[in-house]
Amino acid sequence: MTRQERIHNRIRNVRGGLSMIELIVVMGLIAVLAALTLPAVGKARQAARRTQCINNLRNIAFGLTQYDESKQRLPASGYYHIDPDRTHRLHSWAVEILPYINQGNLFDQLSPDRPLEDPANDALRRAQVPVYVCSTDLSRNPEKFGDLSYAVNGGVGFTVRRSGVRDCPVDREWTLLDLNGDGAGCTGDPDVDALDKKLFEAMGMFFLESRNNNVTRRHHSLGDVLDGTSQTFMLAENVRAGFDPDTELANFADSNPYRCAFYIGNPCPGGACNEGNVDYSRCNAGENRINSGLQSAEGSSPIPNSFHEGGVNVAYADGHVQFVSEQIDGAIYAALVSPQGLRLQGLPLEQVIVSGDGF
Repeated sequence: MTRQERIHNRIRNVRGGLSMIELIVVMGLIAVLAALTLPAVGKARQAARRTQCINNLRNIAFGLTQYDESKQRLPASGYYHIDPDRTHRLHSWAVEILPYINQGNLFDQLSPDRPLEDPANDALRRAQVPVYVCSTDLSRNPEKFGDLSYAVNGGVGFTVRRSGVRDCPVDREWTLLDLNGDGAGCTGDPDVDALDKKLFEAMGMFFLESRNNNVTRRHHSLGDVLDGTSQTFMLAENVRAGFDPDTELANFADSNPYRCAFYIGNPCPGGACNEGNVDYSRCNAGENRINSGLQSAEGSSPIPNSFHEGGVNVAYADGHVQFVSEQIDGAIYAALVSPQGLRLQGLPLEQVIVSGDGF
């Protein structure tokens, strides 16, 4: 065999490729690498989505802070126009702070004293504000408008009209709140109802307001937070707020109290907060427990809900964001929601004092 033939045979043997055993080994190695890599990629994406949600909360909290600095008050959770025979929904806090989150052009298209369904507010109903949307919110609108993944701190409930009396504090199930435990919830007598309403205001950060009169008018500024801004919730994730394909007006601008705010569970069975009838463990239990509404219909679970495993991200009144466990003790949860828990000392509603971040 000539030297050229020997070289040709060697090249041919090299080009013969891998044997079956070698091919199986290589494929096995590829499978192992894929098994190791794909979960890591998934975790990285999950971490990136969670980081985005945290950044959204920070930006919204900053917008609320700037609004407070400009107006010397925080916005209402939702605004209404009250006529003698009808109440019109106007818009939510998420509209009020648009100029403070670089959405001034959208805000300029708003007619603030007209109902949300008014044609003058068409652009608002069809808008999408990226900072209001958490990428882990599985209920996002596929058409990308109207989404909202966050809700402000509404305390123990909101106000409604009951038996002809307006501005009556109720919990999320519309149970009348007798917060001072005197047996009279909402009588229509300002002197009788004053303490109930004062306690109601002390237990939450954001409230419904009537825009055209003073029938329902209460709000805080950040300077009103007696318990410390670093120990008071401002807003939290809630994937059951915002857009609903079955309700035309359900979007980030909606002032419906079930969509714009979150609430703790009523600590007083039956609504009467008299001695011996206050149990703060109820504030994070049952349908009021954090993340218990993940399978609920849109707009039917006004509590903190997120698809982050084990809890939700919450922005505090000082702007910092923290992950809060869905197993948080109800008494601590209620104290973190209340901006003025110090006003409850010595009453049946007295709360625990929260310090540090060990929750």
